[in-house]
Amino acid sequence: MRFRKFTIQNYRAITGPLVIDLHKQSLTPIIGVNECGKTTILHAIFAFDFFNDSLNDNGRHLKDTTNLYRTSSPPPRITAEIELSEEEFVERLDDIKEPPENVRKARLYKRRRRQLPNPLRITRNLRTKKYSIESAVFTDIEFNDLAAQQILRGLPWILYFDDFRDSIDERIKIVKQADGSTAGWLSILEQLFKQTDPAFSVFSLKGMEERRRKSVLAKVNRKLNETLTREWQNFRLDDTDALQISLEFETGGGDFLKLDIVERDVNGDEHYFFVRDRSKGFFWFFNFVMKLEFNPKVVDEGDNTVYLLDEPGSFLHASAQSKLCSKLKQLSNRNKVLYCTHSHYLLDPEVIPLSTIKVADKDGNGNIQLISIHEHSGNILERRSAFQPIIDALHIKPFLLDLTQDRVILTEGIYDYYALEMLKQGRNVNILPSVGADSVRYYISLMIAWHVSYCVLWDNDDSGRRSRARAEEMFGEEMARRHFFLLPLERSKNRILQNLFTGNDIRMIKNELDIPNNSSFQKVIATLFYHARKVEIVGRLSKETKKNFETVFEGLKLS
Repeated sequence: MRFRKFTIQNYRAITGPLVIDLHKQSLTPIIGVNECGKTTILHAIFAFDFFNDSLNDNGRHLKDTTNLYRTSSPPPRITAEIELSEEEFVERLDDIKEPPENVRKARLYKRRRRQLPNPLRITRNLRTKKYSIESAVFTDIEFNDLAAQQILRGLPWILYFDDFRDSIDERIKIVKQADGSTAGWLSILEQLFKQTDPAFSVFSLKGMEERRRKSVLAKVNRKLNETLTREWQNFRLDDTDALQISLEFETGGGDFLKLDIVERDVNGDEHYFFVRDRSKGFFWFFNFVMKLEFNPKVVDEGDNTVYLLDEPGSFLHASAQSKLCSKLKQLSNRNKVLYCTHSHYLLDPEVIPLSTIKVADKDGNGNIQLISIHEHSGNILERRSAFQPIIDALHIKPFLLDLTQDRVILTEGIYDYYALEMLKQGRNVNILPSVGADSVRYYISLMIAWHVSYCVLWDNDDSGRRSRARAEEMFGEEMARRHFFLLPLERSKNRILQNLFTGNDIRMIKNELDIPNNSSFQKVIATLFYHARKVEIVGRLSKETKKNFETVFEGLKLS
């Protein structure tokens, strides 16, 4: 059993239908400016599963869910498309034990399992908190809701990690819910006990002889701290060793488990702190590791857990965020990961495919939408746009050690760099992008100061010609004659680097990489540059395109 797709309608500023397809894409980074609706999308998905109703700051995702952009709004609805086999369907209905009328209905519906559609669509009405299954099999409204809940019990967790509002209580009460299950942090600690030894349980502590209880807690504490120490090596937040955690059993007004941070000073004396008293970075780290390693539903199901992360690692330093980026990619190999971010460290193009990134945006009526970066109409070059994290992630800065060994071609921008780098055909030359036609003059100064053999290539259009003229005025006619070049003209009075590609080649790239036909050249070339099939597709470019680039390289005087 697994989730394939979510559809959101009338949830807060989402009129919808807004579709998140997990089947096609297991890793989905979401970017966008502040207040564009990134968190709203995560909250809506989290609200689908009733197991989460008491989580996230005591149900923050279930409050004020009405669409405020409509004067008369239909109820907010979240629909999940689910893969469910006949055997799994029978297994879930078998868990319905009472009352007798429901048991009778379960037996009736089990006989109709061959009518069950696959995938199955289940919708939750957030106004009533009830479920409905889109199938002719479940005709009874009340049993429909019950059956949907039973199916959800067998589905992977939908886990949400936010900006630390999911606080950890100082004392976690050991008590079961009305249906005999555990919830929240108690269920996580129960799983910690089970992973330490299948015979262990938090509910057995009270009846144990004191020395036996201390032995069990000692083993559990060792398991807990070994796990935290291991993960600390991946997410080291500073130069200190991993902090030790103490888990103790307490009584008084009930039975409790108490979590403390144990820190030793230079004299070896121990000092105890609440987890919430540590840095926000450590608080996030502890939340993430505990829910990742000891979540009971994750362990039961193994794969396909849905991870929703809102600004993950915001309080981690740069190197830790880079490690987190790789961790999220690794996590998505067997699970579904959606995360919102403003950090370019979490969009490393060597780890995160550019084509997986989505942009959250609002249309003219204030409705939230989720758009592929290939379809987004915003200006990717605007510094304050939604694309800023991508621009930062792809930005290439000059480093002296990288530039002093080879010849250098200065270009107007990053997209010229992508094209020339892919088609330099083994030439011993570095391509260095500027951030616009005029900014090239700054890099010319660096080349002269570092005694680097270089040339400059501008587009042969009005902007490029004006920029070359300004550079010639600044550095002199002789420097311009030796080092400053425009793209060679053909039939037209203007020629930009995009013109070096034939129209058929651009269409071929879009078809091969499944890029929409209306996508800009910039988006096409950036996607190709970071795609795993880059070498293969570049090799299939036409002779005409390759000859155009050959002519450009041969015309540049690098001495």
